[in-house]
Amino acid sequence: MQQILGRRELNKTRTRESITAALRHLAEQSPLEEVTVEQLAEEAGISRRTFFNYFGSIPAVISEVFTSHAAVMVEALDLELLRRDPIEAVRALVAHDAIPADFLGWLAALNCHQSTSEASVLVERAVWADLAAWLEGELEVMLPARTDPLYVATLAAGVMGTFAAAEQAWLAGLGGRTVLRPADLRSFTGHLDHALSYLAQGWRIPT
Repeated sequence: MQQILGRRELNKTRTRESITAALRHLAEQSPLEEVTVEQLAEEAGISRRTFFNYFGSIPAVISEVFTSHAAVMVEALDLELLRRDPIEAVRALVAHDAIPADFLGWLAALNCHQSTSEASVLVERAVWADLAAWLEGELEVMLPARTDPLYVATLAAGVMGTFAAAEQAWLAGLGGRTVLRPADLRSFTGHLDHALSYLAQGWRIPT
């Protein structure tokens, strides 16, 4: 029985991986708003019904991928520093090159067509909003007990807002490329730390 259960879980994992790999490939070929569930299912070698057994929508696939990368980053945070100074804890993480290259590869793939359609913008906003809500839940556990919920919510939104802002600045210099170089990874890190520095100084106008 354990072998059967183990095989089922392995098959589920492989199916999820097939779906995410298929979506990334299709996103590099066409703007995301043009990708359909039917195309994605065919690319992944599954049925449309199987897709919906795993995900409720195409944006849900992206949210899961991003959340898995965010979980790795959160796990690497210095918990003691986080409780003293959350923004500095995130900046320390960035300084240690803890941003997964695969995460940046996804950002490049999803934006390589430089689409500015309303549908594309809405998907992007929804994914970042999902991540902010997820991070809020993580911070509730990691920060000291009885931390003001409003503080936690604004911290989560602020951090994810800086990621989104850094993404836009980074993409502007990427020129639609999907094959990233080490310099591209350093560039994103620089943009992100710069954005976090504004958050750390309380949004005072820089001199």
